[in-house]
Amino acid sequence: MATLKDHARRLCAPLLNPLEAGDAPYHYAPRSRAILVIMSLLFIALASALGLLLPAGSDPFFILPVAVFGLLGALGLLVAWLGSERAVARLWNSR
Repeated sequence: MATLKDHARRLCAPLLNPLEAGDAPYHYAPRSRAILVIMSLLFIALASALGLLLPAGSDPFFILPVAVFGLLGALGLLVAWLGSERAVARLWNSR
């Protein structure tokens, strides 16, 4: 029986496959995943704070930083949750 993580990995395969591809050596430290989660939560908190503090009727381009920080945070959380050790190490560019 497939788990939720298996279904989520299949759904996010286009994002995870490039990070997990290859057979080059890599260096993975367990704290890398924890730091990735913390940094992703900080990005999401920053995006949320920016979104809440935007003045009403402001220029639509102010939404761009909210979207960028929110997407970076979501990407980091997805890789931290679903990605292999190679994917996490590749985000940190450790070889």
